[in-house]
Amino acid sequence: MEEIKRRRGRPKLDAHITEEYAPSRRQALNKMYMYEGVHLLSVAAAEIQNRELLWLESMEAKTLKSRDGVLEQLGRMVMQDRLSRTDCVYLANLAIDAVQAGYTTREVENALRKIRMAAKVSMENPQNQGLYNALGNTVDTLRRMGGIA
Repeated sequence: MEEIKRRRGRPKLDAHITEEYAPSRRQALNKMYMYEGVHLLSVAAAEIQNRELLWLESMEAKTLKSRDGVLEQLGRMVMQDRLSRTDCVYLANLAIDAVQAGYTTREVENALRKIRMAAKVSMENPQNQGLYNALGNTVDTLRRMGGIA
């Protein structure tokens, strides 16, 4: 009897746009997710106020200001976790509020990562009220960081 080999892990993602200037596959994927976060900001421009705090590109001055970690987490929410557009826009606005309140990019990135992980577990077990409450607590943490009671 022949043994069927199964492939493990995630399917390989196409990161051809970022592979040329990234030294590793991991960094290329991180940049790909970051650009997906930038795309979310541009598509939902009317719904996201002060988005220039996360991404500001000036062609005249030839400058770019970017909070890569926050954008990467937002991009992962869209592509990897498949959260709804409404949820991603809401979390982007909370992240911007936290940055405006003086939190560092790393602190906001970590809060978004915790939200992603809690959302993942909650979506895998939709009947578990405790996991849903834990997700709400992680979102509340980011809300408090932005000064929203």
